Amino acid sequence: MALLAAVSKPESGAEGRAATAILGEPRGETAPSGAAAEPDTDLTAPNAPNAPNAPAAEPNVPRTEPNDAPAEPFTPRELVATAREVIVYASPTRSAKKLGYLRLGARVQRAALPASHDGCSQGFYRIAPEGYVCVGNAASLDERQPLAELARTRPDREAALPYVYGHSKAEPPPLYTHLPNAAETFAAEGKASRAATGFGDLAPRPLPAALENGGSLPMPFGYARAPSSETPRALPNSAFALLDSVEHDGRRFGITTDLELVPLDRLTRIEPSAFHGVVLDETTTLPLVFVRGRRALLFAGSPEHGFRPARTLAYREAVSLGARSATVAGQRFLQTRTGEWLADLELVRVEAHPRPPAVHGDRTWIHVSIGDQTLVAYAGERPVYATLVSTGRDGLGDPETTHSTPRGEFVIHTKHVSATMNGDEVGDEFDLRDVPYVEYFTQGFAFHAAYWHDAFGTPHSHGCVNLSPLDARWLFHFTEPAVPQGWHGAFSREGSYVSITP
Repeated sequence: MALLAAVSKPESGAEGRAATAILGEPRGETAPSGAAAEPDTDLTAPNAPNAPNAPAAEPNVPRTEPNDAPAEPFTPRELVATAREVIVYASPTRSAKKLGYLRLGARVQRAALPASHDGCSQGFYRIAPEGYVCVGNAASLDERQPLAELARTRPDREAALPYVYGHSKAEPPPLYTHLPNAAETFAAEGKASRAATGFGDLAPRPLPAALENGGSLPMPFGYARAPSSETPRALPNSAFALLDSVEHDGRRFGITTDLELVPLDRLTRIEPSAFHGVVLDETTTLPLVFVRGRRALLFAGSPEHGFRPARTLAYREAVSLGARSATVAGQRFLQTRTGEWLADLELVRVEAHPRPPAVHGDRTWIHVSIGDQTLVAYAGERPVYATLVSTGRDGLGDPETTHSTPRGEFVIHTKHVSATMNGDEVGDEFDLRDVPYVEYFTQGFAFHAAYWHDAFGTPHSHGCVNLSPLDARWLFHFTEPAVPQGWHGAFSREGSYVSITP
């Protein structure tokens, strides 16, 4: 697979093999396990690559927090991430377990003094809520560090889409690193369009200092841009998450999370699907059905005295069932939990699934039915959420050779607030930035939001389990491992359990 950032865009697809891809499914990227490890480079060295400014308030002093000292209460001091991915370690050494990572621009509280200098000349600092980060190329104590300021916009983890997103129009946009002059615009785009619609809520920010006087956006540590005399162009099937926008010569440009400039008039604003599942409680329970017909009716009355239409059921609406069913004039009807009736036509039934033997106590787990295209989340034996999903488009085929979702029992081991997924299969190339709420459970397969389709309830993916953005957000906050606020990802081998059945 072709990668835009050699360090932090792992190749999509299952481990050890290239994955083919279609628009319906960007086969997942792998976790950044060690790829973002920070080299111990002296930030003050004159030839240090991408060296941010040295910290103004706290110079590099060889003092450390004693290992046996009581935990120091955090003060308003901050550590800022200045690389694409900044690994958080369980203890202040590079050989320690990796807990997760911060993303460029993240700001987290930190201790006043480093805990050690083991493999990190400027020191490992304890951060909130746990773990240690090496200050160096990837992290800074300077809260005004220019790279962090450029990426000051943080993902909104309460939103269906954590960023503002745009999809390439028919003619893919160029990806600038500086604001182009008229000649550069004409060379890259011909006559440029001027009307950027759909991005009114992305208010232009003052021009960053890096872009003044023809300057370029910096390339943070962990990124890779191929040297080229020509302005690179996005793929036809590409989408971008935007941090901010700027105005230049009457035109608006979005600043992507990869610190590139994309003309907003070359993008179509992405709006998430409105579909979502249902929280299960005392009034909404299993069994239930999702309505797959577009003209289904809910009926009042009874089989004995006749039915009369009560209202139209919404497409993909969830309805809890009661205990009764009846056949009237050759048609089977199901009673709802609230006493109405609906015809047993174009319905997807969701029943409780037995708890796997490996799940004990109130451990969170997920059951996916490929045949029904349903997902139910559980806490122990208690079902707490039900929805429709899109699994692999090739049904029950071999996931190694077809676009199918693997069956079996797994554990969620890596979670990303967002992760870029791309593929370079000839005729099916794609580059989808910042796919939201990604949760890997085996090899390159994950639960994640899909912002490029609204076919939930039918097979559509390339092997992952696609959820609507609203459902993916809910699931991300429900499952383990938890991703602390301010972090962008977390790693664990003891996450939520996953059972996927035919």
